[in-house]
Amino acid sequence: MSYAIEQNVIGALAIEGDCIEKIYNILTPEMFSSEVLGRIYYEYLQAYDKGEETSSAIITEKLVNDGFPLEMISSEFKDCIMGAVTSAGVERYAEIVRKEHKAKMLTNILNTTQVNSDNVEEQISNLISAAEALKDGTSGTSKTLTEIVRENKDKYFKEDEQPRINLGFPKLDEMLCGLEGGDVVVISARPAVGKSAFAAQITSYMASAGKKVGFYNLEMKEKQIYERFLSMQSGMGLTRIRRAVRFVGDEEQRFDKANAELEKKDNIIITTGSKTVSEIRAESRHMGYDVIVIDYMQLLKPDTTYKGNRYAEVGAISKAVKALAMELNIPIIELTQLNRVSMGRDSKEPTMAEIRESGDIEQDASVIILIWNTSENDTSQKGVKVEKQRQGKTGKIKMRFNGDMMKFEELPDSDNGTQANWTSSDEEETPFDN
Repeated sequence: MSYAIEQNVIGALAIEGDCIEKIYNILTPEMFSSEVLGRIYYEYLQAYDKGEETSSAIITEKLVNDGFPLEMISSEFKDCIMGAVTSAGVERYAEIVRKEHKAKMLTNILNTTQVNSDNVEEQISNLISAAEALKDGTSGTSKTLTEIVRENKDKYFKEDEQPRINLGFPKLDEMLCGLEGGDVVVISARPAVGKSAFAAQITSYMASAGKKVGFYNLEMKEKQIYERFLSMQSGMGLTRIRRAVRFVGDEEQRFDKANAELEKKDNIIITTGSKTVSEIRAESRHMGYDVIVIDYMQLLKPDTTYKGNRYAEVGAISKAVKALAMELNIPIIELTQLNRVSMGRDSKEPTMAEIRESGDIEQDASVIILIWNTSENDTSQKGVKVEKQRQGKTGKIKMRFNGDMMKFEELPDSDNGTQANWTSSDEEETPFDN
């Protein structure tokens, strides 16, 4: 019965794609017993999240490109449409699929539970928790340490089957040991120090490494973002790209080659304009992102009004971003601004206490990276400091920033040791003093 009902759901969507609204919060792709029908449903969800129209022909092409046989997909769509006839009963069909999925999950829970008298009370509690989570449509998160050890002990001291996400700076990546699902990485700097260029550079690197990146830029237009990526890719200055009226030397070849490379990066999904975290969640839920980058956090809109209490407002946004990272099980990189306090120091070196409207931002972040100008006379000289890291060491790195090329590069004589080896005191010499 389940397979026929699943076909009716897909048939209803093929007949009237707009009916996805009726079942969006009822079904997830994982609830389909048929892999191919679940994948088709996933494509309908993605199109809905993006605000795009789709069709059986478009979805067929996507699945064929991913290795599904054309004859199988075409036959599946034909059977689904013939069986559905109308989209009127799509909600009822979706509820049946969800209930059958829950019945299968409950059966699995019961079949995998080996009851013994030694810890029967604990087993009863675990069964009740799992059943309640299944009833509410949530995932149970309670596990014994024994279960967690058994799940994870074989993943260490070997080559990673699924490498963690790196940022593209060898010394910084060595310090961070890669990003994991649920991490919130805060990158903070004063205005005009280069944090947006830093974010664009790591986004480009992650995409080149095969990661799918949701890039939310809340302060620039699409054209401005394109110009920055073009400058980084071509090695042509941003000023030259924006102002030149004709090519000189090999610029045309470099321009064309850079654009050809950028056109291949369809795994960078750029969104501009004002957003709330709830809107980002809705848009990202079925996109399959490996990482999300938000530039920058203080421009996110709150979901509710706080009557002028900006600190409470930013705190709620920070917690919502952390919850989103945990829910999607991906790292989220968010840019924030620093206040002016560090400008009064001779070294200009900031601390995480100077993140604007900080408080909750400091607490919720897994990693905090601060960027500042180490020289008043040469703004290309940057200090990059990992000030907080829950799962590793902290330290400082020297970098050079070419503002016209929108590019950072690490310099020698950086220290990626522990924070205990460093001092932020105004009176003592910093590693960047010459």
